[in-house]
Amino acid sequence: MEPKRFCRRCLLEDMPDEAALAQSIRELVELLAPEKRASGEETARRLAHCRRCDQLQNGLCRLCGCYVELRAAKRHMGCPHVPDLWKPSCTKGENLP
Repeated sequence: MEPKRFCRRCLLEDMPDEAALAQSIRELVELLAPEKRASGEETARRLAHCRRCDQLQNGLCRLCGCYVELRAAKRHMGCPHVPDLWKPSCTKGENLP
């Protein structure tokens, strides 16, 4: 039996053994109300930062324990490691969940 691959700086979609979990995360993102979801472009920009981050491990943020693909898709979420990399994309005065 081949040992499970340890993948630093990988998203779930990049890890073949985690395909079912990655699909579940994608489904959760799709269930987010449109007004609570970051745009596809914003989500991709956020995930590009996550891929370069030393706190990404096996699709999780080591600082907060979240699945980064879900966190990046939520408009009201920010980066827990370097907040200036990506901040919530809500407008001033908008109610956050």
